[in-house]
Amino acid sequence: MSVTTDICIIGGGPAGSVLAARLAQFGLGVCLVERATFPRRHLGESLTPGVLPLLQSIGAGPALEAARYPRVRGVQQRWGAEQGWRDLDGHGLLVDRGHFDGLLLEQARACGVRILQPATLEGWERSEAGWRLAVRSEGRRVALETRLLADASGRAGVLGRRRHRTGPTTLALYGYWKGNGLPEQPRIEAGAAAWFWGVPLPDGVYNALVFIDPRDLRAMPGTLADKFHALIATSSLLPRGGGADLLSSVQATDATPYLDADCVTRDSIKVGDAGLALDPLSSSGVQRAIQSALLGAVVVNTLLERPRSHGMAQTFYREHLAEASGRHRLWARGHYAQVAGTAATRFWRQRAGAPASSAVTQPQAAPQIAPSTPLDLAPGLEIVDLPCVLERFIEPRPAVRHPCLASPVAFVGEVELAPLLRCVRRGMTPPELVRSWMPRVPPQQGSAIAHWLISRGLLIPQQAGAALGIDPATERSARSLVREADPTGLLVPQQAGAMAMDRGRA
Repeated sequence: MSVTTDICIIGGGPAGSVLAARLAQFGLGVCLVERATFPRRHLGESLTPGVLPLLQSIGAGPALEAARYPRVRGVQQRWGAEQGWRDLDGHGLLVDRGHFDGLLLEQARACGVRILQPATLEGWERSEAGWRLAVRSEGRRVALETRLLADASGRAGVLGRRRHRTGPTTLALYGYWKGNGLPEQPRIEAGAAAWFWGVPLPDGVYNALVFIDPRDLRAMPGTLADKFHALIATSSLLPRGGGADLLSSVQATDATPYLDADCVTRDSIKVGDAGLALDPLSSSGVQRAIQSALLGAVVVNTLLERPRSHGMAQTFYREHLAEASGRHRLWARGHYAQVAGTAATRFWRQRAGAPASSAVTQPQAAPQIAPSTPLDLAPGLEIVDLPCVLERFIEPRPAVRHPCLASPVAFVGEVELAPLLRCVRRGMTPPELVRSWMPRVPPQQGSAIAHWLISRGLLIPQQAGAALGIDPATERSARSLVREADPTGLLVPQQAGAMAMDRGRA
């Protein structure tokens, strides 16, 4: 049996299914290969609030609502100074990953994706047209030719790996329980040299997890099950005095965060955990996997349909994953530091790391600007080209760079920023500036953008520049850069970039 397709995706988890569905919506031919038969157990059962809006883009919203997964009302926490109930207003979801992953796979099928399941990838090689794959499905050998190969197989990975650890080595031990007195909402707890996470599933089963340094685990006596029970006993995840039974054997899996340096090439891409794994403390691995798939679909579409832009698309994807990795790493360190101050064991010290420093010049608190205050562009402001998501492709757009910004910004909300700065004339007041942007930008939105520019130090009171002794030549240079960035002054359509992730957005 022979199959020819535009893209073949290996792995039918959330990242693979979302990537497949989105590319099929773009009109590309997609084949997905999944080894396992669904349903099957899988970690990642507590979904963050951002998952549902992301899945609306592939049309999975109604199916998710119909599944009636329990909502996460809150989390019981024992974490440094944070003790007690944290209210989440029911925005998260508690899912059976076997059912959830199957739902997304069926949505991909409904979008026109060809699915081989259960199927195993027996071999692959590059060809002039892309890739040749040997797949075995239902006892038959399938010769598959594809222009591009996507690895969505999670931590296992099918393509070569160049993974760089972005945090300490971490092992997750877990087991599924059932019985009386089990918590009805998730729990997180810090131990002496480990941390614990418990999550109730829709079918009444409770998953209890321990995250530990493998060296500390090896130093403990007994079997893996003995160590797991000893660790869980030091937490409050399970009811005291029994009443809950372990349904299956204790499992162990790597939970170390990493970033793959080869996450994209001209004819391949890695999405989900195949390209980027976050620290498990974030509890947003599924959301991050779906985000990488939605972004990956735009990158793949650009690689296949606009090959001249392949370099820009690859750079965009690599930088996006690197920025996401760095952002989550700093967040995790801050939360580990909350415990490291009192539980000063090696486990917590390593994860807290050294205090983070930032090269970004943090602006002072924005002054209260009166409506009659004349404004001017800040010194040091310049316009650079930045790859952005526009509809189904990666395209360059002028972006604003300034020492007060962590990275260049092309859009504020869904409005392109550089053309707005082109309207700035020395001495304009905030109301005059807002009026100059009409009718392209509604007044209320324009006022919010003006406030953002002032709060970030990109627009300053006119007299402030003189007080700082700004060289007029420098001022003219910055102004000319803004003028040259967008000679037409045209804005992209309001919906452009609606799928864009974080890069270039404010």
